Amino acid sequence: LERMERLLDKLDHPERCYRTYHTAGSKGKGSTSAYLSALLTGSGKVCGLYTSPHLFTIRERFTLSGKLFPDDFYINVFNKLESETKDFRLPPELGAENPTVFEMYTAYGYMLFREYGCTDAVIETGIGGRLDATNTISPEAVFLTPIELEHTDVLGHTITAIAGEKAKIIRHSPVFISRQKEEAEDVFLREAGEMNAEVHLFRNEIHNFSSSTEKDGEKVSFSIDGRKYSLKLQMATEAMAENAALAVLGAARLRFLTDQGIMNLERMQLPGRFERRMIDSHLVVIDTAHTVNSVATTRDAFMKISSPDPVLIFGAVDGKDIEHMIRELFIPFRRIIISKPGSFKKSSPEKIFELAVSLFPEKDIEYIESPSVAFDSALTLSSDILITGSFYLAAEIERLRGENES
Repeated sequence: LERMERLLDKLDHPERCYRTYHTAGSKGKGSTSAYLSALLTGSGKVCGLYTSPHLFTIRERFTLSGKLFPDDFYINVFNKLESETKDFRLPPELGAENPTVFEMYTAYGYMLFREYGCTDAVIETGIGGRLDATNTISPEAVFLTPIELEHTDVLGHTITAIAGEKAKIIRHSPVFISRQKEEAEDVFLREAGEMNAEVHLFRNEIHNFSSSTEKDGEKVSFSIDGRKYSLKLQMATEAMAENAALAVLGAARLRFLTDQGIMNLERMQLPGRFERRMIDSHLVVIDTAHTVNSVATTRDAFMKISSPDPVLIFGAVDGKDIEHMIRELFIPFRRIIISKPGSFKKSSPEKIFELAVSLFPEKDIEYIESPSVAFDSALTLSSDILITGSFYLAAEIERLRGENES
């Protein structure tokens, strides 16, 4: 992290100019971050939100609680960043002399929030936590969402190893921990103990939790300290409901929970999170789920609202637990199209196709490399469509929806 510290020192540490909240996890950290920013904004804060990756435009990574800043503001701050780092070089002992793309993105986000006058900012980790460029803040609180096998080539091949990387964002401030596999929770509790951090567990402090998916969103109810919350979220699936509940718990404990914040949270919608569209009279759901549990919750939510015999378009990047994703996701679908999730990250769609056929030889599975052709092919089948498995597949197909919407 010394690389990032030197870059921030050059920029006069913009990340120290507002309160920060840090999120990490294998799934749900983006939506949890968005929900936190909605609650903070509702309490009167000016809240920046830094998330990744983006679907359409890089500006999505740096927002004012999900709302884009003015175009000229992005440009002006970028020009300032470029000017201040024009002659900046890192020493040879720290690796490449120029900052990485993600290091520059992170510094840019920190600067945007300072220049705008944000009082608070929610910062989502990129990959992992221990060595992540965002692990340069001193957060008011840390939020840890569920851990699964992902980015195994970088973070390790076990839940324990991955949780160990994520746990390193824990500081002396309160830490809020979602429902976790036992081995992940053990790692988090051990790290929190070493840091003398105040721990808040979903399983201990959120009671009577229930959620149900409907055509227009997710109904969720739960109680904290005897107070019941009944919400209607724009973003569907049980996973989203759990993320919202964790954010509400954080706001309650950190004392920025307001009625306006709850309203903001209910209205929050991020691109590609169980987005519902009607195209040629059929329901199309686009979701960025990319872990075993998240594709399972997306599958369940979709099947509750779809018509019989829907079509699945699936694509995933390398480094994911693809076999178990297929085993979970494919069961209720008869017709499945495997496609390539863009070219931004390495993927092996032909191998995924071969694996899928070997696991489900009785299903009608085809491989269409181009997401646009895959989407057009699915539309000809006159059925509801679920598109999931990767941020990058969602991004490729989201770009097409305007051409086909009716």
